[in-house]
Amino acid sequence: MTVAKKGEGEKMDATNAPVPNAIHLLRTAVQTNMQLSQMADQKANMLIGASMVIFTLCVAQLRSGALVWPVAVLAVGVFLAATCAIMAVLPSVGRSRGDVGTDDNLLFFGIFTSLSEAEFSDRMMALVSDDDALCRAMLRDMYQNGQVLQRRKYRWLGYAYRLFLAGVVTSFVALVVDLGLGWG
Repeated sequence: MTVAKKGEGEKMDATNAPVPNAIHLLRTAVQTNMQLSQMADQKANMLIGASMVIFTLCVAQLRSGALVWPVAVLAVGVFLAATCAIMAVLPSVGRSRGDVGTDDNLLFFGIFTSLSEAEFSDRMMALVSDDDALCRAMLRDMYQNGQVLQRRKYRWLGYAYRLFLAGVVTSFVALVVDLGLGWG
């Protein structure tokens, strides 16, 4: 299916309305984005939990005074990994930036909560009565959710896993050096 670019102000009618397959495509893409977001949250939460358990064990081990360098390196690595994982799931909804414009995403709660209930209802009724505006709102919401996934969640999650791995590998190297079995 090809989508012709519409002129400014041109309304959808029976000849250029989205076909059911297009609506199905949008729904599937939105569901996929939501599943990816949930997977990122679950991975971050697992990494936070594992890192904090390891960090707690490292602190206890550091108090005993044995293998200080390898344990300290591991503690720093997992602490930094947990911090990045927290950044991946930390909500970033700021205060309302004033009036909600016509180009703002009414499907995002950070936008529509700054409207009164009556104004929100009026704007949503206008949105759902215009097929072109409705499709564009769905596309805008999908695009913005994808941007959050790429620029925020998966970026911070990638940092977290890399730091966790770097902490474990560096700790192993420090352990080998500390025990005198390696390159030291």
